Amino acid sequence: MEIPFKTLLEIKKDSPLPIYVQIANGISQNIQAGILKTGTKLLGTRSMADLLGFHRKTVIAAYDELFSQGWIETLPQKGTFIAQNLPNVKPISFSENNQKSVDDIPFIIIPQNTIIKIPPVNSGFRLTFNDGLPDVRLAPREELARLYAHYVKFGESAVLQYTNPYGQMRFREVFSAFLNETRGMNIQPENILTTRGSQMAFYLIGTALFQKNDNVIVGELNYPAFNMTFETLGLKLNRIPIDEDGIVVDAIEEICERKSIKAIYITSHHYHPTTVTLKPERRIKLLALAEKYSFYIIEDDYDYDYHYANRPVLPLASADRHGLVIYLGSFTKRIAPTFRVGYIVAKQEIIEELAKYRRIMDRQGDTILELVLADMLSDGTLKRYTAKSLKTYRERRDFTCELLKNELNEIINLRIPDGGMAIWAKFDRQISLSELSKKVASKGLYLSDGSAYEDLNACRMGFASMNLKEIEEAVGVLKSAIHL
Repeated sequence: MEIPFKTLLEIKKDSPLPIYVQIANGISQNIQAGILKTGTKLLGTRSMADLLGFHRKTVIAAYDELFSQGWIETLPQKGTFIAQNLPNVKPISFSENNQKSVDDIPFIIIPQNTIIKIPPVNSGFRLTFNDGLPDVRLAPREELARLYAHYVKFGESAVLQYTNPYGQMRFREVFSAFLNETRGMNIQPENILTTRGSQMAFYLIGTALFQKNDNVIVGELNYPAFNMTFETLGLKLNRIPIDEDGIVVDAIEEICERKSIKAIYITSHHYHPTTVTLKPERRIKLLALAEKYSFYIIEDDYDYDYHYANRPVLPLASADRHGLVIYLGSFTKRIAPTFRVGYIVAKQEIIEELAKYRRIMDRQGDTILELVLADMLSDGTLKRYTAKSLKTYRERRDFTCELLKNELNEIINLRIPDGGMAIWAKFDRQISLSELSKKVASKGLYLSDGSAYEDLNACRMGFASMNLKEIEEAVGVLKSAIHL
């Protein structure tokens, strides 16, 4: 029986895949489905080309591809055949009604209830009060593109090879000097491990340094992604109160007297979600408690560079003399979320242990991007860009807060943040934040539904990613939806 190759092979001329690849893929898929059996003779290249309506060279290229992958074999003076050494596959029926459903195939899946699926906040939204993201339109794209292209085209061969899991050495050298200069630290390149962002840092720290059922302290309100990661790893979260100055440090000792605490997680500079800065006296006491009870301080300094009121307060890591602070952050806020370079700063023994785990989950970071960032740190490009964007974001913060107070003062209770890219907004109880989120979404505006913060009817309203015109429009949409 003649095989209907023209029917079996679906070739799309508008596909980005070359025609010869589509032909090769189509034949191999039919082999795997059992429709083309081992030993089946294929048409000669000329006959196949005439049948499909393509040039013979295209079919020759497709057969060469199949031969190189081991799907077919050529027997001298006999022709081209489906390879004999392939396993026999039971043919599937052309009838959809007889096809086996994926649901019939037994997969063992253990549901993980601690992981929450978070949809992209910008998906389908023209305006967005997000969690506090930068305006990617302000990113130094030309400089990034120029430097990245330079290393791809002209970089030494080693740039394109595997490197060690700690991160690119030149970046670590430049960045350690930068942290020493700007954060008051006293570190070496060996104290830095690069990551693909803060989320990887959470997972590495939780996996490498702790065991299931270890106790960790967090604020009653805390960054949800950290909670989700550590709970998924089986750690126990002990929650302490927060107030207008951040975590209530006095509550830590009471827990330490009863339990063995392994670590505390803090966002010391702009507390997440409320944006307040941890006061100096609390910082001093927290460091003293860490020494007394031998627990780590995981300090997430996610937007240190964006402080508007005065000079930023130096991180706890700058005053750590016993290696108890694990300092982490990323370049997300400084450039854009798509550039996945983060970092962990800790004593060398910790970095070495973290690197072992990083090695098995992600061979290394983006070497070229790390070199680009090293250049931008060295020549002052990143400093100039940050200074410019700081001015822009301060203007957007002031404009947003003024608008909200003028237009929705009776509905939204807010405090002007000293820094960061978001406002902590508490809505009047008569307004359902969940329902309001749905209403504004229908008009192209993203607003959190507040579910991450239980029954507080509150959320973070990021202002940095919209310009003044967009902010004005967003507040207008919000006001309209509230007063419907």
